Amino acid sequence: MKAVILSKSGNSKILSVTETDISNPTENQIQLKVKYSGVNYADILSRKGLYSWSPKRPYIMGLEAAGEVINKGSNVTDLEIGDRVIYGGQSGGYAEYINIDQSLALPAPEQFNWKECAAFGVTFFTSWIALHEMARVRENETLLVHSAAGGVGTATIQLAKAHNMKIYGTTSSESKFKTIEDLGATPLKYTNFDTELLNNNIRPDCIIETVGGDVYTRGFEILAPMGRVVLVGVSSIKANKRNPFSMYKAWKALPKTSIGKVLRRSRGFMGVHLGYLLSQPEKLRPSWLEMLKVIEEHNLRPTIRDDHIFPMTEVGIAHDFIDNRKNIGKVLLDPTK
Repeated sequence: MKAVILSKSGNSKILSVTETDISNPTENQIQLKVKYSGVNYADILSRKGLYSWSPKRPYIMGLEAAGEVINKGSNVTDLEIGDRVIYGGQSGGYAEYINIDQSLALPAPEQFNWKECAAFGVTFFTSWIALHEMARVRENETLLVHSAAGGVGTATIQLAKAHNMKIYGTTSSESKFKTIEDLGATPLKYTNFDTELLNNNIRPDCIIETVGGDVYTRGFEILAPMGRVVLVGVSSIKANKRNPFSMYKAWKALPKTSIGKVLRRSRGFMGVHLGYLLSQPEKLRPSWLEMLKVIEEHNLRPTIRDDHIFPMTEVGIAHDFIDNRKNIGKVLLDPTK
């Protein structure tokens, strides 16, 4: 089968499609024919050697995919050949086929096509956990979403709107304002979002933090009393492991706070990493099923553009597309091309 195997860290030019073998699924596994693979910023960090959750190289890249069950092990009783499945895990998504443990197979929304299934898992579930399990948001609270036009950002806006929240979303480009507005949020620029909000006597009750650096610092300063920051990513990190100064700047960009600031201001700082929760399906699955009910009730769908779907042979171009902040919504790979 065709797959993208990461053997060393480096820039996007090291990525290519190669041929590799796949075994039959073990007794607790299912085998998927991958329809589309999701591309995440974490994949870019993994390629650069900056993602601590990555498995030992060499490995097939890709944290998520959507596919059809074509084979299964003898102990698999809850899934059948032909079932549609969404997968999220440490590796394996950038391939034509993948074997996964049955516990990592999540039911796909019946109303979604294959592209939507592949664009849905990481973005919406990260947003759902951040909003409802961590921040415990309430109706009519004010939410600030950073990277609002990205995959997680567009999902967060939709889920927050379904929960009757007042939503503001930041972006680096005014060309993305319309996307943010159409989803139901007020767009703001990174450069002055804090002064814009304060000038209108607005302090967010919750911030979904995806950038880090100065953006995080200014956001935390304007957080309302009893407000919560939920860290889901740090896209401002630009580091080269061979350059100590670059690594220092990356460390400086990481969001951090002190117990004193948290206590004196009665504000919360927390984080979400779905990967480390995969070992606890008893916690994840009920939350996933609850989210699916909301998705269906409000007819929510991931944001995907046709020009954001790349052949798997152009995986490096897809990585650069995200790294240069050109994407609106989700970026996918088509393993058939």
